Amino acid sequence: MSSLTHSVYAPASVGNIGPGFDTLGMAVTGMGDTLSASLDSSLSQDVIERITGEWTSLPSDPRENTASIALRIMLDLAGERRPFRLILEKGVPGSGLGSSAASAVGGAYLGNLLAGDIFSSKDILDAALSAEAGVSGGVFLDNISACLFGGVTVSHGESRTALPAGFIEGIHLVFVVPRQTLKTSESRRILPDLVSRNHAIGALSNTAGILLALLRNDPELFCQRVADPLIQPYRKKLIPGFDALRNAAMDAGAGGFAISGAGSTTVALTHRPERIEPIISSLKTALSIESIEASVITSSIDPKGVRRANS
Repeated sequence: MSSLTHSVYAPASVGNIGPGFDTLGMAVTGMGDTLSASLDSSLSQDVIERITGEWTSLPSDPRENTASIALRIMLDLAGERRPFRLILEKGVPGSGLGSSAASAVGGAYLGNLLAGDIFSSKDILDAALSAEAGVSGGVFLDNISACLFGGVTVSHGESRTALPAGFIEGIHLVFVVPRQTLKTSESRRILPDLVSRNHAIGALSNTAGILLALLRNDPELFCQRVADPLIQPYRKKLIPGFDALRNAAMDAGAGGFAISGAGSTTVALTHRPERIEPIISSLKTALSIESIEASVITSSIDPKGVRRANS
């Protein structure tokens, strides 16, 4: 016998926000996963009924998918042993937009609802992190925390803690999402063990600037401070046409340009709405010249984070 079906929406997110490596995260609008599940005592085990919309192959075994792993962790915490049926509609495109984090947070939030909405945000965070770490082998909270809380977040992997830092209106995002995806593990391998002191100071300064922009509600400063002197010089080598795309966006009036998470997605930012269309046009021209197949998607900061679907 099946229980009531619950559905949740988990937004895509930008890890790092440029200089805030493994620390800053930002939820975004217009892209996200929708997950639906019910408990079914007639089943002998948990089941992922279907996965739609995925850009790359995802595991349908519930023991290997971050959504189902996180969901089961929450149910086990509640002492709920009945199996579940899960439907996962992927709406996070490409790589670099927190796809696995959205699935994990969505699964954990869904598990909480099926258990009676009895758990705290920290419990949901921990379950999503355990699911992510179990699949990726690493502890990365920037996308998870942004998807959970919405807005901009600050996380600390070593202590496994995350805090919402706030929300700022008036920032327009233009994403370039290549069909060619990039694994986070590959993007991390290219990073050196030692970095320049000046580059580290620059990244710290810009990270502080992003947080100050939130405090002052200053979208122009926010866009300017996404510049990343620390990680971007290494990772951009893995993203075809990066310099051409950055130059195209900045020449069209963007206030900033950055790699989204580990890539291959990139994002242009502006606080001037009249610059959105010129930035889109310029990016599409650059993609054509570079013969890169990619989607150009407009967005903004999502203030809500994970939530019941259609709410």
